Amino acid sequence: MRLYKLVMIVVLFFTAACSSSANHTKEDKSKRVDTEVKQSPNQNPTESLHAADNTPIPLNISSCEAALEFLGGFSDQEGGADYQSGERIFPLLHFILTKQAVPAVSPEQEVYMKDNPIFVTNNSKYEHLIAFATIHSKRTGALHGVVGYPDNEVINYYLPMVLDVTAENKEIIPSVEIGSSNEIIPVNRQTWSKELSSYTQSCNDELVLPPTQENTERVFLGYNGKLYPFSKEIDFVAGVEAVGFQLAEIGNSYPGENKIQIPILLYCPQCKIENVTMIQDGKKLKFKKDEYYKEWQQWLGKEWHAFTSEQIDFDEDKFKKADFDNILSALPPFISDNPSTIQATINGELVTFINH
Repeated sequence: MRLYKLVMIVVLFFTAACSSSANHTKEDKSKRVDTEVKQSPNQNPTESLHAADNTPIPLNISSCEAALEFLGGFSDQEGGADYQSGERIFPLLHFILTKQAVPAVSPEQEVYMKDNPIFVTNNSKYEHLIAFATIHSKRTGALHGVVGYPDNEVINYYLPMVLDVTAENKEIIPSVEIGSSNEIIPVNRQTWSKELSSYTQSCNDELVLPPTQENTERVFLGYNGKLYPFSKEIDFVAGVEAVGFQLAEIGNSYPGENKIQIPILLYCPQCKIENVTMIQDGKKLKFKKDEYYKEWQQWLGKEWHAFTSEQIDFDEDKFKKADFDNILSALPPFISDNPSTIQATINGELVTFINH
């Protein structure tokens, strides 16, 4: 079996300094701060400024939704999420919190949430569970299922978002510009609880994510720091650096010519998980425990469950060209352009996961 991983696209986001000021006016931000943020009576409102437009924001933010909207420069009601900027982690977290995707600032950016590998459930009993599925559509097959940088519409969309071609292909990491000193802060779990904590404190109880771990030295196939599409988004949500890398490196397998098997990684504490499937157009793709199931748990803990799919027809040449009209499949997730969902029987109950 070829356990060889794909897509040498380096991920991540443009810095917020490049995009937030271009897409969101001072007036819009000021209106949002007035309606969504509560100020402490003893607080100087100039103590903290959003550097993109110098809008004063109190450190006492009234809710997690308000904090995410301010940091990401969007509005839940009016949309305006810039999914091509380094701040796109914030509307993604807003989706995890509310189970509703924020409309993009422009129609062409709506593909980001369609390609999103992070799945959540509306089932209130399991609302804090997370499923990662890097390939769940024809588009994501072209993004995560092929080698290198083929000239296709999906690669061409993401490549400028993950490499700064003006700076010798410098890798771009998630960041946000905040504070009276206009400091650019990388967005990760460490800065979330330190430099960004004045803004994100309200999320500690509302946005329940997997606990953080510093276990990169225990990555079972090694970690060289390489970035892939969506890998840092996955790392942030998972709470462990290199989870996105590991999914990219060993998630897919290629058991034969024109065949592929795709991964699902579930965070589910105290769960008995059975009958994992991906569903598209009423057809089901079945999953079984991954070959490295024990290694994943030795690294991340018993709360994590890795699965791999049955074999799917995969014409790599067509995916390299993103020739979606000529990609034919009897199994998800390559049947059509319709979205896929994930289902699993968890502790005897059927649970459905969505990504947008």
